[in-house]
Amino acid sequence: MRTVMIIHGTADCAANWRPWAESLEKCGWRAVAVDLPGYGPQALPEADCSVGACAEHLIEAVERYRPTALLGHSLGANVAIELALRRIAPLARLLLVCPAVDIPPLTRHFYDWFVEAPLEALYRQRDWLNPWLASYPRLATANRTAPASIRRTWQSLKTWPTPDWRQLTLPTAIVGGLWDPIAPPLALEALRRRLPAAQLTLLPCRHLPMDDTPVAFGRWLVRSLQDE
Repeated sequence: MRTVMIIHGTADCAANWRPWAESLEKCGWRAVAVDLPGYGPQALPEADCSVGACAEHLIEAVERYRPTALLGHSLGANVAIELALRRIAPLARLLLVCPAVDIPPLTRHFYDWFVEAPLEALYRQRDWLNPWLASYPRLATANRTAPASIRRTWQSLKTWPTPDWRQLTLPTAIVGGLWDPIAPPLALEALRRRLPAAQLTLLPCRHLPMDDTPVAFGRWLVRSLQDE
């Protein structure tokens, strides 16, 4: 059976991708959403959440499920790239959602500030904020995520070494948001040009196209997998 592995982004978890996994299963795919170190219900705040450590953590799952496609969002897209370069599965397709491969300087400065005192202050208010965020599962997950995990991930994304894009020869579908401050259109267009077999789709949203423009995102997802 064709299998797609779904890799979430920073301050997210596999459970929030379950609706998309169910949608893919209706289209004949086996969808496996995985939790990265430091995230999800079994998260350990001291876990190594760097891109490289996340890729290492998933090697066993990749070898077990043998996915033919990887779908990664933000941090998860960077992890998917690393896994694809290792060639440990019969991958036929790479789907990158807002990959954090070239974060702009202004965004870097903002998150350098935010992941310290402001993030800690929000985390201390999580008990009374959670009921207000119940209708927004991804925000609720972020609110429950230990600041240490988010900081480790952020530091890793800032220092992630650029891979040799010539080695990434898989057909690759990239989707991003027109107003995304983390993975802006210019960065995604530059990535598309570097990859031998890549297509780029831009949607009217910011960094969460699966939440902000679910209909258009769903069409992109199905189309991208059908192209395999």
